[in-house]
Amino acid sequence: MAARRLAAILMGAALAASLVLHAQTPPPEFRPLSEPVQRFVDYMAATHAFERSALHDLFAQLKPSAGVQKAIAAPSTARPWHEFRPLFVDRSRIDNGVKFWDAHAPLLARAQEEFGIPAAVIVAIVGVETRYGRVTGSFRTLDALHTLAFEGTNRPEFFRSELEHFLLLTREQRWSATDIKGSYAGAMGWPQFMPSSYRRYSIDYDGDGRVDLWSSAADVVGSVASYLAQFGWRVGEPFAVRARFDGDPEQMPALGTEPAFNVGQWRMRGVQAADDVPAQLDAGLFRLDLADGPEYWLGFGNFYAVLHYNRSRHYAMAVWELAQEISAAREQPL
Repeated sequence: MAARRLAAILMGAALAASLVLHAQTPPPEFRPLSEPVQRFVDYMAATHAFERSALHDLFAQLKPSAGVQKAIAAPSTARPWHEFRPLFVDRSRIDNGVKFWDAHAPLLARAQEEFGIPAAVIVAIVGVETRYGRVTGSFRTLDALHTLAFEGTNRPEFFRSELEHFLLLTREQRWSATDIKGSYAGAMGWPQFMPSSYRRYSIDYDGDGRVDLWSSAADVVGSVASYLAQFGWRVGEPFAVRARFDGDPEQMPALGTEPAFNVGQWRMRGVQAADDVPAQLDAGLFRLDLADGPEYWLGFGNFYAVLHYNRSRHYAMAVWELAQEISAAREQPL
């Protein structure tokens, strides 16, 4: 009898503990969402016919990611150029860039012919972004975009839009929203396309009826070329040249998303191009910080096309310099 009473007491205690735990952690359908998240759920249901209860359950399971918040607060592009460049223009990326080019030479030649984008630039972007597919990101894309859209202070509207595109993309591609992984900012695949870019600019370059930026080299190459072409890459035009800036650095025009003046107009403002470039070419002036002082450059339309890929002048210059290094290495005799 005593043994049965003890067993009953233990079972009752276990049941009580279970009930307390359940009360503390209700199932997703009963967990309240924050007001901004609830508005987003309502918007997705009303605008895109998502099932409201399913989205509620999905978002009720999510928590802010401390890793995402830490990474977005200190991006590598914030480093000065003399620290940034060695991170992305290194021996490993050059050597593996040559291997990637050799392995996909016909594909890269086709993309260069059809879109006008130099093969070296396509290779360099894939190298800078993910080391040719080796490092595509370990953050769940849903967690990253949820954190930046509702817990971040840097462009939350942009990330809410990307979260919208991501959910649409998962529906279109029949992906599980919780399975996809990428960067801390929500970028995906070998070329690190944000969801909106994946939907708008990626292409099925191998003709298999779907776009796969994780395992189809053809889709990766074609999508990068398509993207740069859409944003104005100009065949045969220069990328950037060094410049001499005689004015006050504090008065240098801020780097925008489009060139400010043409070369002739810059010349009248005291900016001289180091190389001979046509006076009518539009250009923007920017600065790179070296260990021993600043260096000034004029960036042309192709520089700005890459800048649309990532709005960092360090990123754009790393792509260009890596492309040059890969081309030079590939041309060396064996």
